Amino acid sequence: HENDVKALSSFGELLNRTFADDLAKKAHFLASNVRGNDNRRFGTAALTDGNRYTYWASDDNVTAPYVTLQWEQPQTFNLIRIRENIKLAQRIEALELEALINGSWEKIASATSIGACRLIMLEKPVYTQMLRVRVTESPVAVAISEIGVFNRN
Repeated sequence: HENDVKALSSFGELLNRTFADDLAKKAHFLASNVRGNDNRRFGTAALTDGNRYTYWASDDNVTAPYVTLQWEQPQTFNLIRIRENIKLAQRIEALELEALINGSWEKIASATSIGACRLIMLEKPVYTQMLRVRVTESPVAVAISEIGVFNRN
């Protein structure tokens, strides 16, 4: 039992270190669409407020929106966490992550079925001032509750 406790404890420390510095909290967000232009209820502030049930949402007819994160200075990261408001069901079927590199958008990762929590580990660290999360397939409007950006050592 003692070894199990030590293993769990060090795993917990690893998780705490990995998710301690959320670079998304330092970013300015810009969404391509906000449901009903109601930024108070459905705006991008919900993406970093720590509440799993507040969310950025798009209008009903907007099923491929995107949100851009921009930092004052370039950041290095290799892990993105995305969560949907699962109370409204899993909606997103596919998305792409793009980084602005040398003046043009480059695809750095893609994912399917986000659900309650999806971790996307990049093949290599990315250094950029802008990250775009672009939904490419969703049968209905999106309801994303969190976007987190981390540099896992």
